[in-house]
Amino acid sequence: MRKKFYITTPLYYVNDEPHIGHAYTTILADVIARIQKIQNNEVYFLTGTDEHGQKVQEAATNNNTSPKNHVDKYVKRFKDTWNQINIEYSDFIRTTEKRHTQRVKEILNYLFSKNEIYQKEYEGLYSVSEERFITEKEAAEGNFREIKKLKEKNYFFKMSKYQNKLVKYINDNPDFIKPTSRKNEILGFLKNDLQDLCISRPKKRLSWGIELPFDKDYVTYVWFDALINYISAIGYNNDNEKFNYYWPADYHLMAKDILTTHCVYWPTMLMSCNISLPKTIFAHGWWLMDNTKMSKSLGNVVNPLDLADKYGPDALRYYLMRNMVLGQDASFTIESFEKRYNSD
Repeated sequence: MRKKFYITTPLYYVNDEPHIGHAYTTILADVIARIQKIQNNEVYFLTGTDEHGQKVQEAATNNNTSPKNHVDKYVKRFKDTWNQINIEYSDFIRTTEKRHTQRVKEILNYLFSKNEIYQKEYEGLYSVSEERFITEKEAAEGNFREIKKLKEKNYFFKMSKYQNKLVKYINDNPDFIKPTSRKNEILGFLKNDLQDLCISRPKKRLSWGIELPFDKDYVTYVWFDALINYISAIGYNNDNEKFNYYWPADYHLMAKDILTTHCVYWPTMLMSCNISLPKTIFAHGWWLMDNTKMSKSLGNVVNPLDLADKYGPDALRYYLMRNMVLGQDASFTIESFEKRYNSD
């Protein structure tokens, strides 16, 4: 009897070109999916793009275009890249698609009706780069750019209500967060009081997003919107036969910098909706250049298509799978690429 296997990449934010980090996660998912297909399992491999938020709106304005035109251009680049490096995904979801936006609104309405969402005025530190409120401790650690103090009325999800339940679940399910170092990181994070999650942005500040179904003056916070893709893509509240077959996901794959959103925000959202949690969330390391994480601001990003064009897509796929120990950081250099290519 065939078994189902459901694997996802994160939704890539469409304010950037596809880079080696994106390619690594996607190739890793593709390799795992192919192994499952060889074993004659019924595989659903989901990837896609995260298309709402402040940075997209600002980039569109700076380029004298609409946010929709801006994201359409970047989505094509992601699809073209995955095609050229032989990614065989089952589905590509965009957060601007109706099948997704409708599910987000339904979940918001459901949680609002359960009093899981409430409105209050909040004053705190806001990271423009991450598009979220951060704590004083996070600000002091220096991992966030463009921090400003913000005071405004917003809607909040009662995330704190699920803190103890989440800690118990993590401890009772050793495969839920992998590798173990990431699980310990999340358990360490949860030793502090968990705050409720701000899930809205006022339209006067941000208009490019999914409008809150119970308040037209607000749009949905980009992370609350994007995470729901993992269930909207497989038919939640739309094609329940398909959803019940594929959910829970066997693996959510991602880089370690979006660990908290996937291991804290997402599970508590699912708990509040009475939906079972994914089987495993796996956070891999970063590709480093000169021991520094690749980033657009530093100008040290490697374009995977440049390598695929010069050496062929199989060489790129092989190098990325061979040279990173799963879960740890790895250093990228052209010299190491050519050495691996020539020797293997």
